[in-house]
Amino acid sequence: MRQRYLQSRCLAAGQGFTLVELAVVVAILAIVSAIAAPSFNNLIRGNRLTSSANEMVAMLQIARIAAVSKRSSVSVCPSANGTTCDAAVGRRWIALSAKEGVLRDSVLNDAVTVTSSPNLSGASNKITFTPNGFSAAGAASGGTIGMCDPKMTGNNSVDVSANTGRISTARRAATAACAVPGDN
Repeated sequence: MRQRYLQSRCLAAGQGFTLVELAVVVAILAIVSAIAAPSFNNLIRGNRLTSSANEMVAMLQIARIAAVSKRSSVSVCPSANGTTCDAAVGRRWIALSAKEGVLRDSVLNDAVTVTSSPNLSGASNKITFTPNGFSAAGAASGGTIGMCDPKMTGNNSVDVSANTGRISTARRAATAACAVPGDN
């Protein structure tokens, strides 16, 4: 009898939460969410920036490989229509072969601001790979495409460079103004 009394008493005491306990849990969740949200937003922005930079690296590598294997010049340039090169920097870029036309057409993330280095902008924003695998931006041996997220904190820019056929990336702090990259 006494055992049944203790069992029923334990069950009755463990059936739910008090209003105070529930309020404390909700307050703790709100504090943790407020701390984690900015970091999570920065993580998402960083992933968008990295994805755009990786897409540009892939495009440059495909252009270089195609130039060597097809024995013809291949250019990487901005495009408004996906078939011809434009002089204005934008989010849409193409790899254009002299023999075969468009090899790759990519649109970078809307949150990413694209800029070009002085060598690249002086060459109408076109990097050309020759049949020997070397790159040129006009008379220069290469140029840099800068990708930046102005809302991101810290190193908010990735510079993708093609210099004498070598493709490389570098992260830097470009501030909220998304400063133009230098030539490498």
